[in-house]
Amino acid sequence: MKPIKRKKKIFTKRLPGNYLVVMRLLPWMRTQYGCVWLASLAVGKSRRQINDWLKRKTRKQNVRRLDSHLTGRHANRIQAIGIQQVRHWIQELPPGDSITLRCESAKSDKQFRVWKKWFQRWEDARWDINQEFKSFFYYKPRLVK
Repeated sequence: MKPIKRKKKIFTKRLPGNYLVVMRLLPWMRTQYGCVWLASLAVGKSRRQINDWLKRKTRKQNVRRLDSHLTGRHANRIQAIGIQQVRHWIQELPPGDSITLRCESAKSDKQFRVWKKWFQRWEDARWDINQEFKSFFYYKPRLVK
């Protein structure tokens, strides 16, 4: 049996208005039976702006701009693209691994409310919603022999 490779995964999509959507899935924490993956979503005008925000280079002006302002006019479309990509990544996850989504936008309370309604209505019941940390957690069960 081959060992499972856990490398970061990146999804990029261009939107009208010259906006760029980047989703990133990183192996965040190893556990006894698998790995916890951290998914993040960013929207910006340039790859450099998004990479600085994802790597939290806080001294840069464009990072402060993304932290305090909403970018673009495609909010619903971006959320749908993000959920679709997370579903795709869940299919690729090895059994025993899990995905965590955190609401880190400029208006994280609003993002959490929207995603919470979406997850409760449309997604698998195995998603765990954490009010305190404004996050969503999915565990893919291990195969039992």
